[in-house]
Amino acid sequence: MLTDDFERRLIENTQPVRYFFLAQALHHALHLGLFAALDAEPGARADALAQRLGFDQHRTEALLRYLRNEGYTVLADGWSLSAKGREVQVFAPWFEMLVGGYAPSMEQLGDILQDGTLYASRNTTKVGEGSCGIGRYDALPLVEQLIDKADPGSRPETVIDLGCGDGSFLMDLLVARPGLRGVGVEPNEGSVVLGERRRAELGLGERMTLKQGSAQDALKLVDLPDGGRGSAFMTAFVLQELMEQEGQEAIEQLLASAFELYPEVRWLVVEMDHKPLSPVMGSHGLALNFYNPYFLIHAVTEQRLETREWWDGLFERLGLTAEVVAHPDPRADSTGLQFGMLLSKQK
Repeated sequence: MLTDDFERRLIENTQPVRYFFLAQALHHALHLGLFAALDAEPGARADALAQRLGFDQHRTEALLRYLRNEGYTVLADGWSLSAKGREVQVFAPWFEMLVGGYAPSMEQLGDILQDGTLYASRNTTKVGEGSCGIGRYDALPLVEQLIDKADPGSRPETVIDLGCGDGSFLMDLLVARPGLRGVGVEPNEGSVVLGERRRAELGLGERMTLKQGSAQDALKLVDLPDGGRGSAFMTAFVLQELMEQEGQEAIEQLLASAFELYPEVRWLVVEMDHKPLSPVMGSHGLALNFYNPYFLIHAVTEQRLETREWWDGLFERLGLTAEVVAHPDPRADSTGLQFGMLLSKQK
């Protein structure tokens, strides 16, 4: 029934629909290079842009017009990016992971809710690529803290990144720390192919190798000298996947086997403190924009989040000590929901 305030309520209540379409449009414009092309050639004609990118001209113009109305492009003697359009490129990894990687998962949400035996699928290549890009701002400085604060006699010189995605995170760590060497282990073939390409572009062939395999395969794929002294395995948001896919026993077996085989090795862990009802979740902008969807999507895909206290208990039962604990730089993430540890075997 129409009321005097119907249109106002319609506008207010359909804002999520607007942002659903906007998130999709921005992801594709960023991922397919449209924004990069506009950035490189301000004032470009739509037909020239479409030809250069291999797009359909009519649909390219429609997307450009849509983005103009949302404030991301400008039409004046050709098409250009607005200041807003230039700024959003910095945050492309968040769109890559949450929209590109998990849009297929959200499409399956109805089925997953009705059948608890199912898990939603995801685009693992985009999830991995986006996660690595996000990690440059939060997890990478966190890991650098863990390494820098380690005892000099056991500070890692070689990092074995389990579930490394396309290897971008590990490569960024090696670029930031020229003295480090790295091994990336990743089960997804598409991610390994991307990683090999980027490793060559960065000239890291002498300092890094990529191997295809699961986290459990890692102990067979590497051979560490001196009982693992000077080396560290790293799992950044990987134990949560192993937890749901293989069970808690698989994590315990992986960690126990690694420290039994290499008693001097260290383990770098980066995980989330799963507190979806924490007061910060309803009040902090980043918690609402990132962690709220992140926590939801992990409940329907084959991943399992746990609290910081739960992880502390698991490591203690395995006889592991957290030599160093760190959180992201608050300039990037002040929620306190992400944490990192440098683990060693108790003597």
